[in-house]
Amino acid sequence: MKHLKLFLALAAGLAVLALVLTHFDLGLVRQALGRAGISGLAIVIVAGLAAELVLAIGIIPLLPRPMPVSVVFAARQLRDSSSDVLPITQIGGVAFAARAFVLAGLDAFSASASVIADLTTETFAQGLYVLAGVAASLSLLHRNALLSPWTGAMLAGALFLSIGSLLFAVLQLNGSRWAERIGGKLFASSMGHAHSFSAAVHGIYRRRGQVAASILLQFAGWIASGLWLWVVLKVMDIDAGLWSAIAIQALVEGLRSATVFIPAAIGVQEAGYAAVAPVFGLPPEIGLAVSLLRRARDILVAVPVLLIWQLLETRRAARAE
Repeated sequence: MKHLKLFLALAAGLAVLALVLTHFDLGLVRQALGRAGISGLAIVIVAGLAAELVLAIGIIPLLPRPMPVSVVFAARQLRDSSSDVLPITQIGGVAFAARAFVLAGLDAFSASASVIADLTTETFAQGLYVLAGVAASLSLLHRNALLSPWTGAMLAGALFLSIGSLLFAVLQLNGSRWAERIGGKLFASSMGHAHSFSAAVHGIYRRRGQVAASILLQFAGWIASGLWLWVVLKVMDIDAGLWSAIAIQALVEGLRSATVFIPAAIGVQEAGYAAVAPVFGLPPEIGLAVSLLRRARDILVAVPVLLIWQLLETRRAARAE
């Protein structure tokens, strides 16, 4: 049943992608991508890694002890790379991040609690980011015939992200059975006692100042993703304002979050950029070109990251034998 649901979600995303590709002028898309070129793609990748670094450091206040920034960045990149190219749930990506911290010397309980708390603070910050993007673009959205009916849903989705993350935190603090289940998914061989995981979670949330710092850093990371989009538009010689780029990215992230069940947001991301771009005076083909550049960046970064991780795991297993 799980595989059937995944297949149906992937099929729905591919159907949306096919519809988008046949609906718009691919010649204009190729022209936009041609203006970017190989050098532009390289800039897009570097800018994406910089934005990823800002998002990654959001977990630092939640860690039980200082860890090298390289480890923090590698854990976050492994988490996002897996969800960018592999048909897995978000928990699967979080498990990869936790595994990276364990390999760097953190105990399994602290690693799993830290990455789950990081996911919570990130979701809260993302909700605020999407809410700010929708609020800043409200008048433009109402004037757009395609997106106007979805404005309320976007606002509701943004509120759901923020409120849902708070409920998620409460569940972590009070749901011992849930803690046992989530711990088993993260570290089936190590999480024999739910109270160890719960104690680690409680220890994190007692440090309220650090939790607040994590939320602020995560919000800065989402703003950085908007800056990344501004860079993408610049390499395609598109004159767009910085705040417009931040708002576009916020709206697209809201659409991606609303369809989190579709692996890698296939189709949804492409449709989102194509639908949101005209709200800010850009052709939908530019939005589609942005999405394709983002896909290229994700694949070119994710494949080496996953291969290196597998190599490290293989060498570790060989040494253990």
